[in-house]
Amino acid sequence: MKFHIQRNPIIISILFISAFLLFSCSEDSDISEVADNWINSNTKVYFIDTLTVNSSTFKFDSLSVSGSNRLLIGAYTDEDFGYIESKVFAPIYPSTYTIDSEAELDSVALILNYDGYAYNDTLQNQVFNVYEILEKVDNDGEDFYNTTSFKVAENAIGVKNFKPYPTLNDSLHITIDYNFGEGIFEKIKNKDLTNTEDFMREYRGINIVPDRENTGVLGFSRESSLRLYYSISAEVDSEEKTLDLNFNESDSFNHISSNNAGSLLDSLSQNSYLSSLDSDNQTFIQGGTGIATRIDFPNMEALNNIQGEGTIMDANLKIYLKTRDNKLSSPSNSLQFYIINQHSDIIGNLYDYNQATVTGEIHQESQEFNIISYSVPLKYYLDSKASDPNGNNWYLIMYGQDFSSSVDSYIFYGEKAPGDRRMKLELTYALYDE
Repeated sequence: MKFHIQRNPIIISILFISAFLLFSCSEDSDISEVADNWINSNTKVYFIDTLTVNSSTFKFDSLSVSGSNRLLIGAYTDEDFGYIESKVFAPIYPSTYTIDSEAELDSVALILNYDGYAYNDTLQNQVFNVYEILEKVDNDGEDFYNTTSFKVAENAIGVKNFKPYPTLNDSLHITIDYNFGEGIFEKIKNKDLTNTEDFMREYRGINIVPDRENTGVLGFSRESSLRLYYSISAEVDSEEKTLDLNFNESDSFNHISSNNAGSLLDSLSQNSYLSSLDSDNQTFIQGGTGIATRIDFPNMEALNNIQGEGTIMDANLKIYLKTRDNKLSSPSNSLQFYIINQHSDIIGNLYDYNQATVTGEIHQESQEFNIISYSVPLKYYLDSKASDPNGNNWYLIMYGQDFSSSVDSYIFYGEKAPGDRRMKLELTYALYDE
């Protein structure tokens, strides 16, 4: 590694040398000096990658799913995460309240428009069940959460056993009970229901639930609908007509749950932490369920034990992804980071000195050696943490893209992982006026 500095205005290369420093207040040691003093200066530059990093897996008690751009339906069992399930609550309303008095209902179908998302094994047959919602889908102006639920009917009004082709087909059709559709159709035709308020007072919507034996999760557009197919007998050779009961996009949401029994996350409960040291030197992230990774640097004050005035010139967190068969064949190019306090409340975004949002970007990728690592620039965060009166109560929380609209799962190597894939903080530290 080289450190360059411009003086008068000659570029002087700094030679590598090594030094050993012992910190009395921490276990951190073995600090390698990568620069010597240059002409007429006492400045030295050190490369440090042994400061303590503490990582753990954390589970939020709930996760806001309001405004999610995707409906997720499916279930599967994962050897590392346990059982994951996502079902959808979707209020519906008609696109029109005018039907010809001579019209007759032919059939009813739920039309779910694929958006291309799929996770886990979707090569096997999947089963979706459709139920009628029995109470108003309303959260009193607050967000819907992955734990929000409403009462539904006991008997299904539709069942679909199918093999999904989310990249080949544009939609999935599920036949719905004729009597359920006819009740809606006749009330609109007879003008018993003439506006959305009256309609949603009587028909709350539909709940789409996967079978427990499913093996994957599929993504669908909010622009889906319950479709009534009808014809007018008085018309000769008339084309079949349709009436769409559209999903209320603002109030449709994903109810996502998990059961970690029998997995490494068995002891993880809501708002609790599971140290990487207690989970086989690993940390976890899972979209939709609120499982994230928390990271802390508890011994930054150890830098003060170096004699002389010093400053952090650069800081990067290196994180290595554990690759798994049939999981995340195309991992996210970036990871999301936020700052949380001791109560696990998010208090802000992670920024750099230009006030640009910081993400973890892929730093190294090797298919041959199954290596995928991310690098996260942290200089501004560490400087702010050191200067803020409450900085000692700051921590980083890490999760993937589309955290509330996917079930993507990640496993990362912890700080005590064997080999060269341990989670570590790499600092370039300048010491002057020794």
